[in-house]
Order: sequence, then structure tokens, then C-alpha cells
Amino acid sequence: MTASPVPPLTDMQVRSRTLGPLLSRLAFTPHAIASTSTASAPRRRRTRVESTNVDLVAPPDPSSNIRPIIYASSSVRKQTSTSPYSTGEFPYAEAEARLEDLELEWRLSRERTDMTNHRFWAAVNTEFNAQLDHRLSRLPTPSDPPTAEDGRRRDECLGQFYADWQAANRVRQARWVREWWREIWAGLKMQWRVYIARGWRKRGW
Repeated sequence: MTASPVPPLTDMQVRSRTLGPLLSRLAFTPHAIASTSTASAPRRRRTRVESTNVDLVAPPDPSSNIRPIIYASSSVRKQTSTSPYSTGEFPYAEAEARLEDLELEWRLSRERTDMTNHRFWAAVNTEFNAQLDHRLSRLPTPSDPPTAEDGRRRDECLGQFYADWQAANRVRQARWVREWWREIWAGLKMQWRVYIARGWRKRGW
């Protein structure tokens, strides 16, 4: 049986296949998406997000296309005390402090992993767009209006560019996927430790 030929990819298909990151989550300072307002329109009041015990998802970053996660604060409220006694003399207080430290370590670990993911995909997407624009700039100037031949040349250029990009970046992508999964498994182990500590805390230790 003869395989049917694969139709050439359009510009939008090429960008969407590469710009969408695999296995992506991320926490970092989100880029706000502002809307243009006229001088006569009333100014909108800024909405302040108060501290909460749930994770929040921000708008996608324009460079990495990843929606950053704003992680919730620790579920254990830290209280200052002027007591002259050591927390070691009170097992419950010591356990609370250990759980708080563990939750903070878990959150910082996720934020570091997400930041690394963001930086990787931002760099990949920037390089992809620059090379794609350069490849398209080498095409002959299209007619006005563009002809069918102009469209055919552009489609062939896009298809060849995508194939070249995949071949040139296969090793880098595979290396990143391995690194990413190592971070994911390490985070899952830490998450399991936090859940166990929370369970013991609910049982009264």
C-alpha cells in the first residue's frame, strides 16, 4: 500500500507545533496583559490578589507560551513567640515547625523547576521564530496579490524548515525531556513527604 503524501504545513501550523511546550508548568513573575483604554474611559481599579491556600494560574507568558503558576502559601501559619522555652520541649510545636519548613522547601523546589522550564522554552521559541523569519526572508518577493505559485513556494519552505528544525534540535529536546522528568520525580517524592507529614498532623502526631 502506498502512503499518501503529507500536505505541507502552513506558517501557523509550524509555529503552533513548536511553540507549544511539552510537559509544561511554570512559576515566575507573570507578564500582565493590559488592554488599551481611551482618555475618556474611566480607569479600572486594580484588583489585588490576597494570600490564599490554593494555587493560581496566570495568563500565558508571551515568550514561553506557558501559564505561570502562583503557588499558595504554606498551610501552616507561622506564629512568633517570645517564650523563653525551646520548641524541642514541646513536640507538637516542633512538628509544626518541621512541616512548615518541608512545605516551604517543596514550594521553592517547584518554583525553581518551573523557572527552568520557562527559560528553556522561551529560548527555544525565540530561536525558532528568528530562524523561521530568516528562512522566509529568502523567498522571492511575492506578487501583489500573491499567486498560487507564491503560496506553493511558501508552503514548501515551511515544511522543509520544520523538518530541518526537528532534525537539528532532536538531541537537545530529548536531553531536556530527561532532565524535566528527573525534576518531576524529585518533586513527587517531596510532595509525598509533605502529604505524609500533613496526615500525621491531622491525627495529632
